[in-house]
Amino acid sequence: MELLQLQYFLQLANLQHVTKTARQLHVSQPSLSATIKKLEAELGAPLFIRKGRNIVLSPYGEAFKQYAEEAFLSLENGRQAV
Repeated sequence: MELLQLQYFLQLANLQHVTKTARQLHVSQPSLSATIKKLEAELGAPLFIRKGRNIVLSPYGEAFKQYAEEAFLSLENGRQAV
C-alpha cells in the first residue's frame, strides 16, 4: 500500500466523481482508476460503488476511510513533531 493510493482514495471519496478528482489531482482519469483498482485488489474488497459518472463509498470503503484519514493525521503529527 502506498501513500499515493491513500491520497487518491481519500480525494475520490470526498469528491465522489472520477473526472473531477483526476483534474484536481492533476492526473489522468485512467491513472486514477488504475491506482484505485490496485488498492482495491490489495485490500481484496471494492472500495467504491460506481453509479454512472458518480461513485459512492462501499461499506468497505466507509470502514477503510477512517483508517486512511488517521494515517495522514499521524504523519502530519509526526512532521510537526520534527
